[in-house]
Amino acid sequence: MSKKNIVGSNIRTCRIKAAMTQEELALKSGLSQGYINQLENGKRNYTQKSLELIATALSVTVIDLFKEKRTDQAVSIAEKSEIYHKKRNYEKEFHSLLNDLPESIANHYLTLLKLEWELLRKK
Repeated sequence: MSKKNIVGSNIRTCRIKAAMTQEELALKSGLSQGYINQLENGKRNYTQKSLELIATALSVTVIDLFKEKRTDQAVSIAEKSEIYHKKRNYEKEFHSLLNDLPESIANHYLTLLKLEWELLRKK
């Protein structure tokens, strides 16, 4: 994965973890929503200044945006949770609760959600 995609994926993951839409991040950082979208999708190069603005808006360090600590599964889950953000009013509350849980408990709830989903698909 190129650095551009790592940075874009990390921006998306941090943004979703902060329960922010691209529009909200754009407003908070002073950048355009289109630019945020293009960064997240690896279609645009970033600048030092834009990363500083984004990191400040997300309350993370610029270095955090370059770390390869995020797994494909975490990014995939984060991307899927963005869909729910558009459909459900309680997503911010859900994310807030989930972010406060230890990772092992969050993984437990993820497993339960997967099982529930499988049961619903079988009906």
